[in-house]
Amino acid sequence: EIKRPHADAFTKQKIEMCKKQGIPPEIGMQAYREGWWVLIRAKKISGGGGADASNQGIDSKSPIALLLDDAARKRFAQEKGENRLQHSWPFIISNCAQKQGKVKIQFKAPSTPGKYNFFVSVKSQEFLGADHDFVIEKEVVDGEELARKQEEEDDAEEDEPKKMK
Repeated sequence: EIKRPHADAFTKQKIEMCKKQGIPPEIGMQAYREGWWVLIRAKKISGGGGADASNQGIDSKSPIALLLDDAARKRFAQEKGENRLQHSWPFIISNCAQKQGKVKIQFKAPSTPGKYNFFVSVKSQEFLGADHDFVIEKEVVDGEELARKQEEEDDAEEDEPKKMK
């Protein structure tokens, strides 16, 4: 849930500005857009083998890597995994009076199974001090292993009626 504590004061200020300029507030508010970013970083805290492969450096074939010099690549490789961005997602608020709202984000999980802390930062492009930071702890499971277990359960359910006969 995203909270915008500045919404009341900002809305009043925008309405007063419109009135001073002789613009109907409804018209002046229609053009309002406020940009926000959700930034997600991940840190493995237990289970499932070594560190996540997606946090092991920069892909030398990526377009960004081709722009970096050797010193920048080395600095990137030395950076802690939890400081590397896992996912970023922009969104726009067009109702300046909106005080809060919910945002649902889907992103690709780390490739190595285990327990992770996901550090979520919600950043406003326009307002200082309106940012939110929180941590979510989740278990990441191996997709292939999960599919294999589901298939085994389905096979076991199909075999049971045969045994009853």
